Amino acid sequence: MSGAVIIGAGPGIGRSVALRFAREGLPVALVARTNAVVRDIAESVGSLGVPVVPLTADSTDETALRASLDAAADRLGPPDVVVYNAAIIQADSPGELSVRAHLNAWAVNVVGALTAAAHVMPAMARHGSGTFIVTGGMPEPKRQYVSLSLGKAGVRTLVALLDQQYGPSGVHVATVTVAGPVAPGTDFDPDDIAEHYWRLHLQPRSLREREIVHTGRATDGAPVTDGRASAVIASLFSSWQAAFNDHRAGDLSSLFTDDALFQGRNPQLVAGTAQIRRYYENVPEGTTAKVEVLEGKLLSENIVTGFADVTCTAPTGETTPLRISVTAEQIGGTWLIRQYHAAAPVAQPLRGR
Repeated sequence: MSGAVIIGAGPGIGRSVALRFAREGLPVALVARTNAVVRDIAESVGSLGVPVVPLTADSTDETALRASLDAAADRLGPPDVVVYNAAIIQADSPGELSVRAHLNAWAVNVVGALTAAAHVMPAMARHGSGTFIVTGGMPEPKRQYVSLSLGKAGVRTLVALLDQQYGPSGVHVATVTVAGPVAPGTDFDPDDIAEHYWRLHLQPRSLREREIVHTGRATDGAPVTDGRASAVIASLFSSWQAAFNDHRAGDLSSLFTDDALFQGRNPQLVAGTAQIRRYYENVPEGTTAKVEVLEGKLLSENIVTGFADVTCTAPTGETTPLRISVTAEQIGGTWLIRQYHAAAPVAQPLRGR
């Protein structure tokens, strides 16, 4: 299998995701409704030196969409990853749209993704690998965006159903839920959002996530220091939380570099994945953690640092708040934790008015 297929390759997320995969050396096939749009993005992707296949198809035209996927496979081979990014984003209140307009929106937002999945995922399942990601949104429904709220709720359900069908065969099915309007230079910069797609594609089977929500801001409402760094930190903590709650000590230790420095709730400093695994093996089974990422900062192209508030709940129900800081390094395309420190959070000082 080889390459990535981006359906709905528009100038926002679609373009950024295509460039993100191309920077890793993957050939890219682009599918958009108009030739002008797809040619423009193909030129940007091709400048990175990877093979690029521009294709035109409307995601609601089943015959054309399937034909474009076949054309991509003929040129590049069966895809490693398919991203469905097509959507109708419009403001409409209850009862405002006609039945036909609702059906049109549903066809783009949900049915096109199902058509693409049905076309490529059986082969992925036979091969035992592959990634299928749908761009989601509207984590909470809004009455001002009825058709979009219904569509994105449908996407979330569709991803769950596809995971039930193809996940056991080794296919990673996921959605990146974008919780705000996408625009360059904002907390919803498409280049920052694109990092989630690459992270999902890289995740080992034992640590796979089905949904990443890009909120674009810290929990106190202030802008994050660096959107890309925060996306990396959020993804690491999400994998950490899932493995911690399932008491998978081996998967937890795999999130760290071989020589990582680690200090957990006790004052003893340990180093290396073997000692980190032993530390987590000694955590009482049934202990859970809930993570809220606070901030991320890019220190260099391959090093990020960040903070999260974590609430640990013991099997007895007793809770312990922690402030965890991490520094992570990108090694061979994978982000791993190099330094980890947990401490009781410091109370914030009172501020005068």
